[in-house]
Amino acid sequence: MSDTTPAPTPIPYRDDLEQEQEGEAQVIEDTIAHMRHTMEQAFELHRKATSGTHAKSHGIVTGSLRVHDDLPPELAQGLFARSGTYEIVMRYASEPGQIDPDTAKRARGVALKVLDVEGEKLDPSWSSQDFLFNTWPVLPDGDAASYLMAIQERDKHAGHHLRTDAATLARTRSPQALLFERTPNLHPVAHTYYSQAAFRHGEYVAKHNLRPVGPDIAAVADREVGRGDAPGVLKDWVRKFFTTGTATYELGVQLRTDADTMPVEDTSVTWPEETSPYRPVATLTLPPQETFSAARRTYAEDRMSWRIWNGLAAHRPLGSINRARRAVYAELSQWRHDENAVTMHDPRSLAEVPD
Repeated sequence: MSDTTPAPTPIPYRDDLEQEQEGEAQVIEDTIAHMRHTMEQAFELHRKATSGTHAKSHGIVTGSLRVHDDLPPELAQGLFARSGTYEIVMRYASEPGQIDPDTAKRARGVALKVLDVEGEKLDPSWSSQDFLFNTWPVLPDGDAASYLMAIQERDKHAGHHLRTDAATLARTRSPQALLFERTPNLHPVAHTYYSQAAFRHGEYVAKHNLRPVGPDIAAVADREVGRGDAPGVLKDWVRKFFTTGTATYELGVQLRTDADTMPVEDTSVTWPEETSPYRPVATLTLPPQETFSAARRTYAEDRMSWRIWNGLAAHRPLGSINRARRAVYAELSQWRHDENAVTMHDPRSLAEVPD
Protein backbone atom coordinates (compact mmCIF):
# COMPACT_ATOMS: atom_id res chain seq x y z
CA MET A 1 0.00 0.00 0.00
CA SER A 2 1.53 3.33 -1.06
CA ASP A 3 1.74 6.36 1.17
CA THR A 4 -0.89 8.09 -1.00
CA THR A 5 -3.45 5.29 -0.67
CA PRO A 6 -6.00 6.11 2.05
CA ALA A 7 -6.12 3.60 4.89
CA PRO A 8 -9.28 1.47 5.07
CA THR A 9 -11.91 2.81 7.42
CA PRO A 10 -12.08 0.85 10.69
CA ILE A 11 -15.38 -0.84 11.46
CA PRO A 12 -17.12 0.72 14.49
CA TYR A 13 -17.63 -1.39 17.60
CA ARG A 14 -21.21 -2.48 18.29
CA ASP A 15 -22.64 -4.09 21.42
CA ASP A 16 -24.21 -6.85 19.29
CA LEU A 17 -20.94 -7.70 17.54
CA GLU A 18 -20.42 -10.98 19.43
CA GLN A 19 -22.40 -14.16 18.77
CA GLU A 20 -22.61 -16.50 21.76
CA GLN A 21 -22.22 -20.18 20.85
CA GLU A 22 -24.89 -22.75 21.56
CA GLY A 23 -24.09 -24.42 24.88
CA GLU A 24 -21.29 -21.96 25.60
CA ALA A 25 -21.90 -21.86 29.34
CA GLN A 26 -21.47 -25.64 29.58
CA VAL A 27 -18.35 -25.49 27.40
CA ILE A 28 -16.80 -22.98 29.79
CA GLU A 29 -17.76 -25.06 32.83
CA ASP A 30 -16.20 -28.17 31.25
CA THR A 31 -13.07 -26.23 30.33
CA ILE A 32 -12.61 -25.14 33.93
CA ALA A 33 -13.04 -28.72 35.16
CA HIS A 34 -10.48 -30.17 32.74
CA MET A 35 -7.93 -27.41 33.27
CA ARG A 36 -8.25 -27.69 37.04
CA HIS A 37 -7.70 -31.45 36.82
CA THR A 38 -4.57 -30.86 34.72
CA MET A 39 -3.33 -28.29 37.24
CA GLU A 40 -3.98 -30.76 40.08
CA GLN A 41 -1.84 -33.34 38.28
CA ALA A 42 0.93 -30.77 37.85
CA PHE A 43 0.62 -29.96 41.54
CA GLU A 44 1.33 -33.60 42.41
CA LEU A 45 4.58 -33.37 40.41
CA HIS A 46 5.82 -30.06 41.80
CA ARG A 47 3.89 -29.71 45.08
CA LYS A 48 3.11 -26.17 44.01
CA ALA A 49 0.14 -24.84 42.08
CA THR A 50 1.24 -23.19 38.84
CA SER A 51 -0.54 -21.38 36.03
CA GLY A 52 -2.80 -23.51 33.86
CA THR A 53 -1.47 -22.09 30.59
CA HIS A 54 2.01 -20.58 31.06
CA ALA A 55 3.54 -22.35 34.00
CA LYS A 56 7.23 -21.71 33.39
CA SER A 57 8.65 -18.22 33.86
CA HIS A 58 11.79 -17.11 32.05
CA GLY A 59 12.03 -13.67 33.59
CA ILE A 60 10.03 -10.90 35.23
CA VAL A 61 10.95 -7.37 34.20
CA THR A 62 9.79 -3.86 35.02
CA GLY A 63 9.92 -0.63 33.07
CA SER A 64 7.69 1.95 31.42
CA LEU A 65 5.08 2.25 28.68
CA ARG A 66 4.93 5.61 26.90
CA VAL A 67 1.78 6.37 24.90
CA HIS A 68 2.79 8.25 21.76
CA ASP A 69 1.92 11.89 21.16
CA ASP A 70 -0.59 13.05 18.56
CA LEU A 71 -2.10 9.68 17.67
CA PRO A 72 -4.87 9.86 15.03
CA PRO A 73 -8.41 9.61 16.45
CA GLU A 74 -8.94 5.96 15.47
CA LEU A 75 -5.83 4.96 17.47
CA ALA A 76 -6.23 7.41 20.37
CA GLN A 77 -8.72 5.22 22.23
CA GLY A 78 -8.94 3.88 25.77
CA LEU A 79 -5.52 3.63 27.40
CA PHE A 80 -4.05 5.36 24.35
CA ALA A 81 -6.44 8.32 24.30
CA ARG A 82 -3.83 10.61 25.84
CA SER A 83 -0.05 10.66 25.71
CA GLY A 84 1.68 9.78 28.95
CA THR A 85 3.89 7.28 30.70
CA TYR A 86 2.92 4.29 32.87
CA GLU A 87 4.90 1.86 35.00
CA ILE A 88 4.72 -1.75 33.81
CA VAL A 89 5.53 -5.30 34.90
CA MET A 90 6.13 -7.95 32.24
CA ARG A 91 6.59 -11.72 32.48
CA TYR A 92 8.22 -13.94 29.84
CA ALA A 93 6.92 -17.52 30.04
CA SER A 94 6.27 -20.73 28.12
CA GLU A 95 3.10 -22.54 27.14
CA PRO A 96 1.52 -24.91 28.35
CA GLY A 97 0.55 -25.56 31.98
CA GLN A 98 3.42 -27.95 32.58
CA ILE A 99 7.10 -27.25 33.11
CA ASP A 100 9.00 -28.53 30.07
CA PRO A 101 12.71 -28.23 29.26
CA ASP A 102 13.50 -25.17 27.16
CA THR A 103 14.90 -27.40 24.42
CA ALA A 104 11.28 -28.34 23.60
CA LYS A 105 9.69 -26.09 21.00
CA ARG A 106 6.75 -24.41 22.68
CA ALA A 107 4.82 -21.22 22.16
CA ARG A 108 6.29 -18.47 24.30
CA GLY A 109 4.19 -15.82 25.97
CA VAL A 110 4.38 -12.37 27.45
CA ALA A 111 2.06 -11.06 30.15
CA LEU A 112 2.01 -7.27 30.41
CA LYS A 113 0.55 -5.36 33.35
CA VAL A 114 0.17 -1.58 33.00
CA LEU A 115 -0.07 -0.17 36.51
CA ASP A 116 -2.55 2.27 38.04
CA VAL A 117 -4.69 2.98 34.99
CA GLU A 118 -7.61 5.38 35.36
CA GLY A 119 -10.98 5.00 33.65
CA GLU A 120 -14.07 2.79 33.62
CA LYS A 121 -12.98 -0.74 34.53
CA LEU A 122 -14.41 -4.12 33.64
CA ASP A 123 -13.66 -5.07 37.25
CA PRO A 124 -13.42 -1.98 39.48
CA SER A 125 -11.49 -3.93 42.13
CA TRP A 126 -8.40 -4.05 39.87
CA SER A 127 -6.29 -1.01 39.04
CA SER A 128 -4.25 -2.38 36.11
CA GLN A 129 -4.70 -2.84 32.38
CA ASP A 130 -3.48 -6.33 31.47
CA PHE A 131 -2.49 -7.65 28.04
CA LEU A 132 -1.54 -11.25 27.16
CA PHE A 133 0.60 -12.02 24.12
CA ASN A 134 1.81 -15.16 22.33
CA THR A 135 4.40 -15.88 19.64
CA TRP A 136 1.68 -16.66 17.06
CA PRO A 137 -0.99 -14.27 15.70
CA VAL A 138 -3.67 -16.97 15.91
CA LEU A 139 -5.07 -19.57 18.29
CA PRO A 140 -5.49 -22.73 16.16
CA ASP A 141 -8.57 -23.73 18.18
CA GLY A 142 -10.65 -20.84 16.96
CA ASP A 143 -13.55 -20.87 19.41
CA ALA A 144 -14.37 -21.98 22.94
CA ALA A 145 -15.81 -25.35 21.88
CA SER A 146 -12.73 -26.24 19.82
CA TYR A 147 -10.47 -25.07 22.62
CA LEU A 148 -12.29 -27.37 25.05
CA MET A 149 -11.47 -30.37 22.84
CA ALA A 150 -7.79 -29.42 22.93
CA ILE A 151 -7.93 -29.03 26.71
CA GLN A 152 -9.53 -32.47 27.01
CA GLU A 153 -6.58 -34.01 25.16
CA ARG A 154 -4.14 -32.19 27.43
CA ASP A 155 -5.98 -33.46 30.47
CA LYS A 156 -6.15 -37.04 29.18
CA HIS A 157 -2.43 -37.14 28.33
CA ALA A 158 -1.13 -34.76 31.03
CA GLY A 159 2.64 -34.86 31.27
CA HIS A 160 2.98 -36.67 27.91
CA HIS A 161 3.32 -33.95 25.31
CA LEU A 162 3.94 -36.24 22.34
CA ARG A 163 0.79 -38.23 23.10
CA THR A 164 -1.15 -35.01 23.39
CA ASP A 165 0.20 -33.86 20.02
CA ALA A 166 -0.68 -37.15 18.34
CA ALA A 167 -4.21 -37.15 19.74
CA THR A 168 -4.73 -33.51 18.79
CA LEU A 169 -3.55 -34.10 15.22
CA ALA A 170 -5.72 -37.21 14.86
CA ARG A 171 -8.74 -35.25 16.06
CA THR A 172 -8.40 -32.21 13.81
CA ARG A 173 -6.28 -33.19 10.80
CA SER A 174 -5.64 -29.46 10.52
CA PRO A 175 -2.21 -28.15 9.43
CA GLN A 176 -2.56 -25.55 12.19
CA ALA A 177 -3.20 -28.13 14.94
CA LEU A 178 0.44 -28.33 16.05
CA LEU A 179 1.34 -24.76 15.14
CA PHE A 180 2.69 -23.97 18.60
CA GLU A 181 5.13 -26.91 18.36
CA ARG A 182 6.68 -25.24 15.31
CA THR A 183 7.60 -22.08 17.21
CA PRO A 184 11.17 -20.99 16.40
CA ASN A 185 13.08 -21.63 19.61
CA LEU A 186 14.59 -18.17 19.86
CA HIS A 187 15.66 -15.88 22.65
CA PRO A 188 12.41 -14.90 24.48
CA VAL A 189 13.28 -11.21 24.32
CA ALA A 190 13.53 -11.32 20.51
CA HIS A 191 10.08 -12.64 19.53
CA THR A 192 7.25 -10.56 18.17
CA TYR A 193 4.22 -11.30 20.34
CA TYR A 194 0.49 -11.14 19.45
CA SER A 195 -2.81 -10.85 21.33
CA GLN A 196 -4.31 -13.52 18.99
CA ALA A 197 -7.93 -12.67 19.85
CA ALA A 198 -9.87 -9.45 19.23
CA PHE A 199 -10.53 -6.65 21.70
CA ARG A 200 -12.59 -3.54 21.78
CA HIS A 201 -10.50 -0.49 20.96
CA GLY A 202 -12.77 2.26 22.21
CA GLU A 203 -15.04 3.07 19.28
CA TYR A 204 -13.46 0.30 17.18
CA VAL A 205 -12.14 -3.30 17.35
CA ALA A 206 -8.51 -4.38 17.20
CA LYS A 207 -5.79 -6.89 17.87
CA HIS A 208 -2.45 -6.00 19.48
CA ASN A 209 1.18 -6.95 19.09
CA LEU A 210 4.56 -6.29 20.70
CA ARG A 211 7.37 -5.81 18.19
CA PRO A 212 11.00 -5.72 19.42
CA VAL A 213 13.05 -2.75 18.29
CA GLY A 214 16.48 -1.38 19.11
CA PRO A 215 20.08 -2.58 18.84
CA ASP A 216 20.26 -4.60 22.07
CA ILE A 217 17.50 -7.00 21.02
CA ALA A 218 18.83 -7.15 17.45
CA ALA A 219 22.11 -8.47 18.84
CA VAL A 220 20.37 -11.62 20.21
CA ALA A 221 17.63 -12.00 17.60
CA ASP A 222 19.26 -14.99 15.88
CA ARG A 223 20.11 -16.93 19.03
CA GLU A 224 18.35 -20.30 18.99
CA VAL A 225 18.16 -23.06 21.60
CA GLY A 226 20.17 -26.17 20.70
CA ARG A 227 19.56 -29.77 21.69
CA GLY A 228 22.45 -29.71 24.13
CA ASP A 229 21.35 -26.58 25.99
CA ALA A 230 20.28 -26.70 29.63
CA PRO A 231 16.60 -27.20 30.57
CA GLY A 232 16.48 -23.64 31.93
CA VAL A 233 18.55 -21.93 29.27
CA LEU A 234 15.87 -19.34 28.40
CA LYS A 235 15.82 -18.05 31.96
CA ASP A 236 19.62 -17.77 31.81
CA TRP A 237 19.51 -15.92 28.48
CA VAL A 238 16.93 -13.41 29.72
CA ARG A 239 18.90 -12.85 32.90
CA LYS A 240 22.14 -12.31 30.99
CA PHE A 241 20.49 -9.97 28.48
CA PHE A 242 19.17 -7.66 31.18
CA THR A 243 22.52 -7.52 32.97
CA THR A 244 23.49 -4.73 30.57
CA GLY A 245 20.82 -4.66 27.84
CA THR A 246 17.64 -2.64 27.40
CA ALA A 247 14.63 -4.24 25.74
CA THR A 248 12.45 -1.90 23.70
CA TYR A 249 9.14 -2.85 22.09
CA GLU A 250 6.51 -1.06 20.07
CA LEU A 251 2.95 -1.88 21.09
CA GLY A 252 0.92 -1.98 17.88
CA VAL A 253 -2.80 -1.90 17.13
CA GLN A 254 -4.35 -3.66 14.13
CA LEU A 255 -7.77 -2.14 13.50
CA ARG A 256 -10.57 -4.31 12.16
CA THR A 257 -11.41 -2.98 8.71
CA ASP A 258 -13.15 -5.94 7.01
CA ALA A 259 -15.83 -8.15 8.59
CA ASP A 260 -15.21 -11.08 6.25
CA THR A 261 -11.43 -11.41 6.57
CA MET A 262 -11.24 -10.23 10.19
CA PRO A 263 -13.69 -12.38 12.22
CA VAL A 264 -14.21 -11.72 15.91
CA GLU A 265 -15.47 -15.17 16.92
CA ASP A 266 -12.78 -17.25 15.15
CA THR A 267 -9.23 -16.81 16.47
CA SER A 268 -7.78 -19.30 13.97
CA VAL A 269 -7.96 -16.68 11.19
CA THR A 270 -5.00 -14.34 10.72
CA TRP A 271 -6.17 -10.79 10.12
CA PRO A 272 -4.38 -9.61 6.94
CA GLU A 273 -1.68 -7.07 7.65
CA GLU A 274 -1.60 -6.05 3.98
CA THR A 275 -4.94 -4.30 4.39
CA SER A 276 -4.65 -3.33 8.06
CA PRO A 277 -1.09 -3.25 9.42
CA TYR A 278 -0.18 -3.04 13.08
CA ARG A 279 0.29 0.66 13.86
CA PRO A 280 2.41 1.70 16.86
CA VAL A 281 0.62 3.47 19.70
CA ALA A 282 3.13 3.10 22.55
CA THR A 283 6.75 2.24 23.33
CA LEU A 284 7.83 -0.12 26.12
CA THR A 285 11.26 0.37 27.67
CA LEU A 286 12.71 -2.29 29.99
CA PRO A 287 16.13 -1.25 31.35
CA PRO A 288 18.90 -3.46 32.82
CA GLN A 289 17.80 -5.26 36.01
CA GLU A 290 17.72 -8.55 37.89
CA THR A 291 15.01 -10.64 36.24
CA PHE A 292 14.88 -13.82 38.32
CA SER A 293 15.63 -13.05 41.92
CA ALA A 294 13.89 -15.33 44.39
CA ALA A 295 11.81 -12.45 45.75
CA ARG A 296 10.68 -11.21 42.35
CA ARG A 297 10.01 -14.66 40.90
CA THR A 298 7.89 -15.83 43.82
CA TYR A 299 5.99 -12.54 43.94
CA ALA A 300 5.16 -12.66 40.21
CA GLU A 301 4.35 -16.37 40.09
CA ASP A 302 2.59 -16.74 43.44
CA ARG A 303 0.91 -13.43 44.20
CA MET A 304 0.36 -11.59 40.92
CA SER A 305 -2.33 -12.43 38.38
CA TRP A 306 -2.45 -11.37 34.74
CA ARG A 307 -5.92 -11.54 33.17
CA ILE A 308 -7.25 -9.90 30.02
CA TRP A 309 -10.46 -9.05 31.89
CA ASN A 310 -8.42 -6.88 34.28
CA GLY A 311 -8.62 -3.58 32.46
CA LEU A 312 -10.65 -0.84 30.88
CA ALA A 313 -14.12 -1.28 29.43
CA ALA A 314 -12.69 0.45 26.36
CA HIS A 315 -10.52 -2.65 25.79
CA ARG A 316 -13.17 -5.29 26.49
CA PRO A 317 -12.09 -8.77 25.28
CA LEU A 318 -14.26 -10.09 22.42
CA GLY A 319 -15.15 -13.53 21.05
CA SER A 320 -15.90 -16.91 22.62
CA ILE A 321 -12.27 -17.67 23.49
CA ASN A 322 -12.07 -14.43 25.45
CA ARG A 323 -15.47 -14.97 27.05
CA ALA A 324 -14.25 -18.36 28.24
CA ARG A 325 -11.08 -16.79 29.59
CA ARG A 326 -13.09 -14.54 31.88
CA ALA A 327 -14.47 -17.37 34.00
CA VAL A 328 -11.59 -19.81 33.48
CA TYR A 329 -8.83 -17.43 34.51
CA ALA A 330 -10.73 -16.06 37.49
CA GLU A 331 -11.63 -19.44 38.97
CA LEU A 332 -8.32 -21.19 38.30
CA SER A 333 -6.29 -18.22 39.49
CA GLN A 334 -8.22 -18.26 42.76
CA TRP A 335 -7.64 -22.02 43.08
CA ARG A 336 -3.92 -21.55 42.48
CA HIS A 337 -3.60 -18.83 45.10
CA ASP A 338 -5.64 -20.84 47.62
CA GLU A 339 -3.48 -23.93 47.11
CA ASN A 340 -0.31 -21.88 47.61
CA ALA A 341 -1.85 -20.13 50.64
CA VAL A 342 -1.15 -16.65 49.31
CA THR A 343 -3.28 -13.59 48.66
CA MET A 344 -3.47 -12.12 45.18
CA HIS A 345 -1.86 -8.70 44.92
CA ASP A 346 -2.53 -5.98 42.36
CA PRO A 347 0.43 -3.56 42.51
CA ARG A 348 -0.25 0.10 41.90
CA SER A 349 3.41 1.08 41.57
CA LEU A 350 6.78 -0.53 40.96
CA ALA A 351 7.70 0.26 44.56
CA GLU A 352 5.55 -2.75 45.46
CA VAL A 353 7.41 -5.13 43.10
CA PRO A 354 10.52 -6.78 44.63
CA ASP A 355 13.91 -6.29 43.00
